[in-house]
Amino acid sequence: MLFRFVRSLVKGILYLLFRIKIHGKENMPKEGAVIVAMNHQSLWDGPLAAACLPRQLAIMGKKELFKIPLLGSILRWAGVIPVARGKNDIGAIKAALSALKAGKAFAIFPEGRRVRQGEDHTAKSGVAMLAARTGAPILPVAISGKYRFLSKINVYIQKPIHVKSENGEKLTGDELQEVSDYLIQMLLHTAGYGEKPIKKETYTWTLE
Repeated sequence: MLFRFVRSLVKGILYLLFRIKIHGKENMPKEGAVIVAMNHQSLWDGPLAAACLPRQLAIMGKKELFKIPLLGSILRWAGVIPVARGKNDIGAIKAALSALKAGKAFAIFPEGRRVRQGEDHTAKSGVAMLAARTGAPILPVAISGKYRFLSKINVYIQKPIHVKSENGEKLTGDELQEVSDYLIQMLLHTAGYGEKPIKKETYTWTLE
């Protein structure tokens, strides 16, 4: 009850500040494990996803935020998983796997950080690794627009996709990286920030 109240409060604030339009709500699975993968341009992205997407999300947040008085307590209460950026945080990975195995919706930014205008968009292999380890589908969610007062923010929820190896074998580290790179290019294209990615003939994996 309290979580729903806070979520509604945050959602109300967001809709007062921005003109938010959610596209494709019907594409989000109503139950079961799913990996929500989003492009990341602003600190508003996390609250936007948590408040406006159809399901409650387990989501990662940088460890430094948990040191801020009050904010850290709110993040823990909301179930945000602290992660050390730039490191292989085993604890965070285990928490993510546990959330997915419990059938929850887990949100992740494939780039692992905010990417400001003019910076290169490079993905980490974590999102593909989680999908390969758990069999959970990836739900691409593209966020488009700049967070300025009364500006339009579009959120595009696309259809879930499964990562599979064409030869039936376990995906290698390089293949996982290729999947994550392709995924972030998909998100950016949908958000209007890049060209449509081309799946190379040399790729030995599929997205279905």
